Amino acid sequence: MKYNSSPYLNHGVVNVGDLPIPFDIVLNSSALVVLITFVYLKISWKESIIVRREESFNNKESLTGKIFGFFILFLLVTPGIVSNESAQTSIAPLLLWVFLWIGVPILGLLFGDVYAKFNPLNLFSISSNKPKSVYFACILFVGLTWFELVWRKPGNPFNIGVVFILLFISVNSLRYLLKKSLIEVDPLLLLHYLYSKLKLFNSKPYFRSLLDNIGNLARLKGIEYFVLLMIGTVTYDGLRETTFWYEQFGPKINDMGFSTLMFFLMNLATILFYRFACFFAIKIGGSDLELNKVSNLFGHTMLPIAFAYHVTHYLTLLLFESQTFFYRMNDPIGTGLNLFSTQEPSINYFVEPIVIWSIQVGVTLLGHMLSVVLAHDLAVKLFGHQQSDKTQYIFLFITVALTLQALFVLSVG
Repeated sequence: MKYNSSPYLNHGVVNVGDLPIPFDIVLNSSALVVLITFVYLKISWKESIIVRREESFNNKESLTGKIFGFFILFLLVTPGIVSNESAQTSIAPLLLWVFLWIGVPILGLLFGDVYAKFNPLNLFSISSNKPKSVYFACILFVGLTWFELVWRKPGNPFNIGVVFILLFISVNSLRYLLKKSLIEVDPLLLLHYLYSKLKLFNSKPYFRSLLDNIGNLARLKGIEYFVLLMIGTVTYDGLRETTFWYEQFGPKINDMGFSTLMFFLMNLATILFYRFACFFAIKIGGSDLELNKVSNLFGHTMLPIAFAYHVTHYLTLLLFESQTFFYRMNDPIGTGLNLFSTQEPSINYFVEPIVIWSIQVGVTLLGHMLSVVLAHDLAVKLFGHQQSDKTQYIFLFITVALTLQALFVLSVG
């Protein structure tokens, strides 16, 4: 098949054609699986098993890591500045939207936080205070994802170069002027840190270790909002690519003002539903805990859903677009180099659509089931076993709704 890269380079393939079984059966079965998980936990999971430990951050990189980070920064910024190379041939969009956005987080499942070892935004050693909040990282993440999902040319190398320069200046200015820790202001570092908490193989027993790892998410102020933004942005991205979205809004979907409005509304709705679930849990549980405290404590329970969304939505982009790496690196900054003498590539679609769809459905279900497990464990700890199930009704509703929404997007993309 002839190579035909997406000019945006930020979306996966979600339309898989005819499914082997009726889709309504998939939806009903998936919702039932989540509900059965909830009931099973109520019967058998009577005490919290996650043990709290202190989380610490280390921003130090090796010399090799800093050199590699500078190399990545160079490839992200330089192509768009020194040449007019297109998104179809430049290495910059592949590095940002495929490797840093998708590939490296998936590596975190096996090796932990890989990104922190070569962070291209961490070239300077700047003293900082102990991290307290991630609100600045949230703001910069919103800006970065708006650029990815709303701006008309997020794959353009010049645009990527400008945005990454602005991101580099913003992150390091906040570190220098406000003495902020890197984890507080760097949205990419925080993104990779969160996904690295889902590392599969820590120590035996593996499932218990996985729960402990996720459950010990840093309790920085605002970290739950960052997780929710991860969900909200991908939810918007998935819905806006569906025929359903076009049927509802028509040509308005191409208007940047309308897209910006819907982008913010989707993220706001995700946060408000979550906050209401926390409020509901406090009231039903008869607790005197503050809403902000409970909101922060439950933040980690949404992380598996965020990761499931991320993988299912962008998996095909990683599998297929990554095959253009050597073709793009043949002339890394668009000055006429011919490092590898490579020809225009042919994409090998080596995975059948039904296999991809099965993986997407499986990952989606596993993510939502793990979220239910984590929420139940924390509810037992905060409200006791007798009240735990009642406090989780709204969380359960949100989980089922997100499950059905994610599967709907996969079916009609």
